[in-house]
Amino acid sequence: MKRRTHRQRTLGPLQDKTLFNMLRQLFISEFGYEKKAIFAEAMIDRILDTIAAFTVPSSRLKPGQVLWLAVANDGRKHTRQRMNAIPQVPVVLDLVHDDDLRELAAGTTYPELRRRRMARLLEQAFVQGGVLAQSDVAALTLVPPSRVGRAIARYQKEEQCSLPTRGSVQDLGPTLSHKVEVIGLLEAGYLEPEICRRLSMVHSLESVERYVQTYKNVIKLVERGFAPTEISGILSLGERLLDTYIDIIDEHHPALITGNPHFTRQPAGRCLPQPTGHKS
Repeated sequence: MKRRTHRQRTLGPLQDKTLFNMLRQLFISEFGYEKKAIFAEAMIDRILDTIAAFTVPSSRLKPGQVLWLAVANDGRKHTRQRMNAIPQVPVVLDLVHDDDLRELAAGTTYPELRRRRMARLLEQAFVQGGVLAQSDVAALTLVPPSRVGRAIARYQKEEQCSLPTRGSVQDLGPTLSHKVEVIGLLEAGYLEPEICRRLSMVHSLESVERYVQTYKNVIKLVERGFAPTEISGILSLGERLLDTYIDIIDEHHPALITGNPHFTRQPAGRCLPQPTGHKS
């Protein structure tokens, strides 16, 4: 066996003065991992990787950028979970961009620029594997959540696009606009793959097919004379979403609504369920 040099004997141990080894010793001495060191080492590797991902050096941030934590867009809804139980990912966002300053100097109005900034924040987080809620945007822009919602809705209407908010991507809360968009395109004659391409920023083909199938099931049940409460129970649909689908059916297939005794029209033309919620 080759003898170590004097330097190796005296200076070599300094290489073991690492955060990894400090944590390893802590796990073994304080948390009972003395016989499970290999598991402790795997956990420490994961912890250090997470710390590295969540701590971006200032040299990597450009002027005007901010590091923010977004809910992970991992294909799950994470409904009825506290935020401390939901996976999150770090995202770098352009809070102030050079284009913002140029447009301000050119006379772009503050409200218009705010709408563009909100859209940029949502899209940048989405590209990096995260989704922002309207509350995130409110905190970043110091605009009340209600105004954020109106600004996002106006931007989507003006630009004819869907922005990837957490509500729309993960199908949460009162957000129905994305489902309405999908069904609107379906009624306009588009097939599911075409709808997915048009709304690709927000919707996967799987989610588009799910919305379409649910809508078609509502149509079938309305045609067969089921009452709203029965349709809601059979398909596990919320009242607000079902009302929205019924309005769309009434617009595009009015004969189905007319033929169902459980619906009636108000003078303004809106279709409402009859108070008796039972199938005759």
